[in-house]
Amino acid sequence: MASNLQGNSTTSTSFNENALNAADKAFKLLTTGPEPLTVDGCLIGHGVPQRSIELGELKALLLAPGAEDELKDAVWAHLVRRSRSDGPAWVVGCVGVAMPGLKNLASRTSRGCPVHVVEDIVSEMVTYFVAQLRRIDLDRPNILPRLLLWAKKGALRVRARELTSVEICADLPEPVALDGEPFMVLAEAVRCRVITSDKAKLINTTRLEGHALRAYAGRLGVPADRLYKRRRAAEARLARAIEEGQVSVSCDGPASNLAC
Repeated sequence: MASNLQGNSTTSTSFNENALNAADKAFKLLTTGPEPLTVDGCLIGHGVPQRSIELGELKALLLAPGAEDELKDAVWAHLVRRSRSDGPAWVVGCVGVAMPGLKNLASRTSRGCPVHVVEDIVSEMVTYFVAQLRRIDLDRPNILPRLLLWAKKGALRVRARELTSVEICADLPEPVALDGEPFMVLAEAVRCRVITSDKAKLINTTRLEGHALRAYAGRLGVPADRLYKRRRAAEARLARAIEEGQVSVSCDGPASNLAC
């Protein structure tokens, strides 16, 4: 999986510390130990062992080359019903059993993206998948493919939004003069407590002075992805404040660069 995400230094090489990784860890905890999550094979049929089956074993059965579509739908109908009636552990169980498909989908939809965008893509993908557990029609075939289709919609929605934002900002001029209006907008925002002085300095250095964010992160000794998130949140807060009139300094001309 990691090889599918390799690229330049701004791209993710793994799914560590994101929603998918967290769900994978939770699934492993729920399927090991003295009382793992199990299903009754007698309730599923279609050739599965007529006994209690731990979810890790069940996942392996579904991944076997000879697993038929009817078996997969029977298993998924059972798992989804359990997620609706038996609590959050079974929601995690569904995500865990679907993990191979979700990881493949995450790899394809996040390829070439900066790490902070990958995290958002994966988070929304899992959110869409879980939301559809409550809504999916279990009487129609191809239950898992339809769940993954919804997850893909969530992932692509975020990818389009985030990368469009990055491209727009990259196309805008970044003025280097500090005595112009953009700097005054930042100063006013700090005075009004819309953003902190640290966040204003981050925007000033990486937007107005034109320094690369990754290099600035290196000087601070913090991960660049953390600064991407911090700057994005601060700029969104600043844009709202300008829109709502909280920041009174005019933002015509170059200051519009701050709202992207």
